[in-house]
Amino acid sequence: MKKWLKETAQFLREVWIEVRFKNGRVSWPTFESVKVSTKVVIVSSIGIGLFIGVLDAILSQVLTFVIGTSGIG
Repeated sequence: MKKWLKETAQFLREVWIEVRFKNGRVSWPTFESVKVSTKVVIVSSIGIGLFIGVLDAILSQVLTFVIGTSGIG
């Protein structure tokens, strides 16, 4: 258990060194970049959701036409 705690503490120290804001090796995105990326994700999600919804409605109508019934049972 002590070995695990020691290794975990060492790992967290190394992570902290790499992600520090000023001197770390990670390059953090700017606030503007995050805003643009968020907008792209939201618009893409809405677009894909609408596409899937329209496709579902069309295929539902086609299936209803082929089977000749609007419900199971």
